[in-house]
Amino acid sequence: MRRAFIISFLTHLFLLAFLYFFDLSRERVYYIPQVYQMQIVSMPELQAAATTVEAVREVDAETIPPQPEEKKKIKPKQIEAQPKQPQTDQRVVQQSGPGQAMGVSSDELFEFPYYLRLMTDKISRNWRNPYQGEQDTVLCTVYFRIQRDGTVTGERVEKSSGVSSFDRAALRAVIGSSPLPPLPPDFGESRLTVHLDFEYRKQ
Repeated sequence: MRRAFIISFLTHLFLLAFLYFFDLSRERVYYIPQVYQMQIVSMPELQAAATTVEAVREVDAETIPPQPEEKKKIKPKQIEAQPKQPQTDQRVVQQSGPGQAMGVSSDELFEFPYYLRLMTDKISRNWRNPYQGEQDTVLCTVYFRIQRDGTVTGERVEKSSGVSSFDRAALRAVIGSSPLPPLPPDFGESRLTVHLDFEYRKQ
């Protein structure tokens, strides 16, 4: 037992001596980190941006112009629609010959002048003035109604000229022109009342 201990001790001692001398024979390499030399200096003071800009001058509150007041929007006044007159006097003068003329008016609100001209054109072609007297002006008015289809009804001399032949010629011109053109589709009434003037003027 003692012998084995001595042998083990000597063996370990030999190994330690071998490792020690063997390690010294090798060249050892040491890695030395690179050293940087630095100098700590104080930071420069920050210069205010105002060094390149002039100091802002104090502005007097009185020199500041007031803001313009908002203009109130004024709504335009709505024009009240005037009620249409139930009766209108639309006169169309048709020159039918030397010294002869006719004008027309209506009891209804009739806003179709083109139709009145068509009517007076047709009637004027059937009018033959028989008067050859000395009066400067002869005028009579014939009343009649035009139905939707253009038929003439209720014709009569409404205002006499004082010359019976002139009145009859005017009445014949109206009766002989029936039927007239149909009333405009946009005309809302069932018939049109007409007062037609036949006038002779001495030249």
